[in-house]
Amino acid sequence: MRLCPVRSSPPSPCIRRRSGLGHAAVIGGFAMSLLGATAEALSPPEVFESVAPLVAVLDVLDGDGRLVGRSSATRLAGGRFVSACEVLESGSAYALTLAAGSLPGRIVARDRERNLCLLEAAGAEGAAGRRAPPPAPGSRVFAVSNAAGLGVGISEGVLSGVRHFPGGDYIQFTAPISPGSEGGALVDATGALIGIVDYRRRDGQNVNFASLAAWIDEIEARSAAAADQLQRFDEATTLSRASRWAELDTLASGWARKEPGNGDAWGFVGIAARGLKQREREQEAWRSMWRIHPDRPAVGVSLGAALLEAGKPKEALEVARSLVLAHQEFAPAHWVLGQSLRGLGQFQEAEAAYRRALELDPLQISAYQGLAELAGQRGDHLTQISLWSRLAGLYPEQLWPRYALVQAYLAAGKPERAHAVLARLPEAAKDSAVTWYWRGVVESRLARPEAAADAFRAALARRFPEVGWCWLGIGLAMAEMRRFPEAIGALEAAREANPDEDSFAYPLGGALKEGGRPVEALALFEKLAAKAPGEARNWQLVGGTLTALDRRAEAIPALERSLQIKANQPEVWRVLIESLQILARRADAMNAWQRLRAIDEKAADQAWTESMLPAGEARR
Repeated sequence: MRLCPVRSSPPSPCIRRRSGLGHAAVIGGFAMSLLGATAEALSPPEVFESVAPLVAVLDVLDGDGRLVGRSSATRLAGGRFVSACEVLESGSAYALTLAAGSLPGRIVARDRERNLCLLEAAGAEGAAGRRAPPPAPGSRVFAVSNAAGLGVGISEGVLSGVRHFPGGDYIQFTAPISPGSEGGALVDATGALIGIVDYRRRDGQNVNFASLAAWIDEIEARSAAAADQLQRFDEATTLSRASRWAELDTLASGWARKEPGNGDAWGFVGIAARGLKQREREQEAWRSMWRIHPDRPAVGVSLGAALLEAGKPKEALEVARSLVLAHQEFAPAHWVLGQSLRGLGQFQEAEAAYRRALELDPLQISAYQGLAELAGQRGDHLTQISLWSRLAGLYPEQLWPRYALVQAYLAAGKPERAHAVLARLPEAAKDSAVTWYWRGVVESRLARPEAAADAFRAALARRFPEVGWCWLGIGLAMAEMRRFPEAIGALEAAREANPDEDSFAYPLGGALKEGGRPVEALALFEKLAAKAPGEARNWQLVGGTLTALDRRAEAIPALERSLQIKANQPEVWRVLIESLQILARRADAMNAWQRLRAIDEKAADQAWTESMLPAGEARR
């Protein structure tokens, strides 16, 4: 007996009898054909034609409606979609785009452990696709998703197997995916849904993972069971977005004490510590979270970034190398590697790491930034400007490449070009806190301090998150206009906003000194010198302020100590020579002058003219 090929419709009775087969055998064979009928394999274009209408482009928007992320969502029945939770957590609103247009969506259930979220979009009713269990290893599979944010497309590979993780089983497959693919559909050769792409679990060359499609039916029940956890998570997220670091620290620390094995709790401890500028505590929080979730490379990236910010590039390099070894195709791991290598002065290796990150993820903006900063370090401002100009053109709706382009023009000494970039921003962006901040910086570089101060005030009024930098800009602008009482007030506010950052103390000390309060400036500089006695700048400032107070005998040891740490300071030598001459220590002055001449002959000639010649010294 021969049965005709079967598609999804009932089989046609193309039955031919063989000798010896009775009527019962024919009927039995026909019944078996109905029971064993399966959908026929489709060609890749046919798979795309059947599945693409079920995959939406998912835009993640912030509270102001700005795009902050773009991924995929797979249609279910009843106007519902499933996507990856991780990408949704950065947004406040969502838009789902299908062939018929774009619709607003809302989250209705979350299974954060499995990284699966349900969304609902009114007006998106339609039938869901067929589902099936994963086929045998080696079977053809297709990923249909919004890969790299370029629109819904298709890629082909094979199913490698079903792998076991602490959170459950995941489908491993080789079809290429990119950022933006998360939430897309993984389908078998018949177009049946077998999984939801989970980009965060990429682990190496062609080693990609998807959640089981069968888990979709469990999302709502698991969401309800985790209601208390989700409420805590939402409270912490709200505090984090509002930069209410002390309250977040209280919530997250209590959560971590109560549930020391909860990774989310430690993640928020790390975020709070970062906001409070508690660097050691932040590092320990990320280490704790990484111990709980060693399979999440993003946690290792956060640890590496924290170590870099704390000035620990060697430790960051160890983290980066372990990340790259375990997660070869995770682009942020290569970014951390590049940052660590750059911090250690290994610039060629750093550039190679950044370029590898971009090969893996063309949207890895931090890698572009690393390349641009490397170009700036070697004085190649044209390359730096070119990189950011290219990104600004590729993503015209995004603001970050334009702000970076502003910084590149400023680094190149072209503030007028930076001003032009800000002038061409979309109207809605021109009144944002970030735009006003950069306008303040540009006005400062254009030597327009009054306009700069006004711009920084406007940024503060619009709640620019780094208030210390705004106050610093106001203070420097006031000092430039010799309005020292206002300058000192602003610089004190800057330091109060960043009490652990010594960089804010130096301009305050300078304003106090120039503003007629040198004794207070001296006390501030002496504290800095006691805190960092190996910094030549600190002793130079102590000595210079003592000189301004006409306490030259006390100034000389501070100036000499600064020069012991860093000899190539012609201006410090000049002040030292002048002080020694005034105190009639002419032999010491001559010795200092000879040492300056060995370092900088032109500066030595100037010092001779100003200090030695009026005293009638004979040049040797």
